[in-house]
Amino acid sequence: MKKRMRRVLGAALSLVMAVGLLSGCSSYDPVKEVMGYSRSTVMFTVNGNDVTAGQFFFWMAQNADTVASYSQMSGSTEIDWSTPMGDDMTMDEYVKEQSKEAAVFYNVIESNAKEKGYSMTEEDQADYEEQVAQAQEQMGGAEAYELFLKKNCLTEEDMEEMSSVGVLYGHMLDGLFREGGEYAPTEEELTQYIQDEDLMYAKHILFMTMDPTTGAALSEEEAAEKKAAAEADLAALQAITDPVELAETFDKLMNEHSEDSGLADNPDGYLFTSGDMVEEFETATKELEPGQISDIVETTYGYHIILRLDPKNAPTLNSRWGEDQMGALVDQWVEEAEVVTSPEYDALTTADFYEKLSDYRETLEPTEDTTDAATEETTGEDVTTGEDAATGEDTTTGEDASTGEDTTTGEDAATGQDESTSAEEGAETADGETTE
Repeated sequence: MKKRMRRVLGAALSLVMAVGLLSGCSSYDPVKEVMGYSRSTVMFTVNGNDVTAGQFFFWMAQNADTVASYSQMSGSTEIDWSTPMGDDMTMDEYVKEQSKEAAVFYNVIESNAKEKGYSMTEEDQADYEEQVAQAQEQMGGAEAYELFLKKNCLTEEDMEEMSSVGVLYGHMLDGLFREGGEYAPTEEELTQYIQDEDLMYAKHILFMTMDPTTGAALSEEEAAEKKAAAEADLAALQAITDPVELAETFDKLMNEHSEDSGLADNPDGYLFTSGDMVEEFETATKELEPGQISDIVETTYGYHIILRLDPKNAPTLNSRWGEDQMGALVDQWVEEAEVVTSPEYDALTTADFYEKLSDYRETLEPTEDTTDAATEETTGEDVTTGEDAATGEDTTTGEDASTGEDTTTGEDAATGQDESTSAEEGAETADGETTE
């Protein structure tokens, strides 16, 4: 349960930090438009702190949309909210509970941050405002921007508050777990953490045998040239007996020859655990002692020369430890939180909410009458008879008047592209590291 909650709530934090860049100025109340009551309506309290409908229904919209997307991909035209889910829940109950967990998660972070003296700085606010301006521009203007907000039950105030939680989370992480902080690690704790997480630390020189753009394998001749270059570097390194000289020469050759696309972001090497790297890389690293170099290790990416290092010396060790500890601390806050629901929350069902939200979203789309009126005004077309007022030509073919394109397909009118999207996860980097 604890691991599942951390995955769910961690994903929630990532989501709102990304979507949070899209908040904007608006005075409407989307909750009232959808549910009939104010966005200030209290849905539940967390340790006595109110969670309002304006803070909660964003999560309901996001989670219900996810379920709807899966249903559409499976070919279903209607969602069966009574479908059984894990933990003896229906799909309706599951979406509602997941949304409550996300809102509780945000509330405990915000309240604990304020209690510990963390807040948004002027620099944070300036960064936020700059990101909002950029997001508005990228979305294509004020109208498209406002439409996005309305479709997701958002207002500027609620979204800005949720977005600030990500900043507060970062401030707490930096302050509580850094050296001198309330939860700063001891050497013994870091040693135990390395053992518990099976952490390894290594640098490598990579000679790629695949095209980094297309992923296609190089020709046999090109691959042979790469292997010869790797062998030359390995011979130079193996001739060195002094550990300090070996480390310095390895860095020099790595910076000159390595084709690892992640080198610029990881100049001090990679701190990783089992499953993070491709199997051959991980196995070869485990066979080394700190300070030792490998023979040439071949993977799907190419030829590697690996220098294993002591994970205690990894610059990212403390931050990685802090991130894990912060996650565990927030898990504890969530599990210990006293949540008291309101009558509005108790009466709520996902099915009713999503039906009302879907109906509301339909009202936000341009109406046929509006479109016809605009067409008649600009072309002189008689929209009641289907004939062009000037020519008498029948215009009821279902094609766009100016392009002849079929406008009844449900595709994006501007691009002809279906608007549904999906995300690829678990992409592997050129160095063999898996990112999620």
